[in-house]
Amino acid sequence: MRMPCLAAAALALGLLVVPNAISAAPVNVLGARIPLYFDHPENKRAGSLIYRGGLLLASPDKSFGGWSDIAVSADGSEMLAISDEAHWLGAHLSYDKSGDLAGIDKADLAPMLGIDGKPMVGKQGDAEGLSLEHANDVHGAAIVSFERDVRVWRYDLARGFGARPTNIPIGDWVKPLHDNEQLEAITLIKPDTLLAFAETKIAAGDDILAAFESYPGDGRPHSRMLSVVPHDPFAVTGAANAPDGGTFLLERRYSLAGGVGMEIRRVTAAELHEGARLEGQVLATLSFQDTNIDNMEGIAVRRGRNGETFLYLIADNNYSPLQRTVLLMFEVKP
Repeated sequence: MRMPCLAAAALALGLLVVPNAISAAPVNVLGARIPLYFDHPENKRAGSLIYRGGLLLASPDKSFGGWSDIAVSADGSEMLAISDEAHWLGAHLSYDKSGDLAGIDKADLAPMLGIDGKPMVGKQGDAEGLSLEHANDVHGAAIVSFERDVRVWRYDLARGFGARPTNIPIGDWVKPLHDNEQLEAITLIKPDTLLAFAETKIAAGDDILAAFESYPGDGRPHSRMLSVVPHDPFAVTGAANAPDGGTFLLERRYSLAGGVGMEIRRVTAAELHEGARLEGQVLATLSFQDTNIDNMEGIAVRRGRNGETFLYLIADNNYSPLQRTVLLMFEVKP
């Protein structure tokens, strides 16, 4: 469509602002229900977790996949995900009469924009961590961490998926982190404090680095360091706030010798302070050999109507035919 001359001139001069110039496009996502255990589908217990349903997700859209973190609305009806090839996914979730996760529909896919307002490509868009400025508000401000080109950006999704980001300063502690094993997980633990985690340790015998960072900050980084006691061969892939002020950590192992596995730790609020070595409590450890997990990377938390704590986990399939996108829901039980 030909643009009117005055509007074209204004756009060329950078004077015309077109909000949401990049809009989401509907995408067909299929969700097949899956049990937790292959051989014992009636078994729903995994350590301190109760399985509340899961979906094997697939789509004919080639951009679908690589989901590295997730957020859910307060009632669980909506999800937001980011991919490590710079895409947003918004979708509606449905539940059966027991309240177990049962379906997905009304999905929209959109490119994630850079500060220049253009869709990111390649290593520039390796989004890994997601947190929300206001708990469970998937239509508000979202905070995204990136590896390879390590940084943290804030997106105001009240403007839609066409929002341009603003930068959140982080400290130089990220510079020694290894390529593709860098800034992996973030969670906003207080309105003014972001907790950020590296994926793996820098050298054998080290802890996994983490830091409190000022949010949104004053343009300069203000890092206060802490660390995670490693549970080798697990690496940190996700973090989300617990209702009691603590943090849930999602960890993944992936090796030819040990295969694929995941672990969930709960770190109490009392442990979260500068200089701490976070140990936490292991809630569950699951293996690909006997459960419907895969390359688990994203975690989200919400409260149920009766005070339950629900965890949502998503797998990154790396756009590989040998890996799957699974979305799992658990209830935390002592």
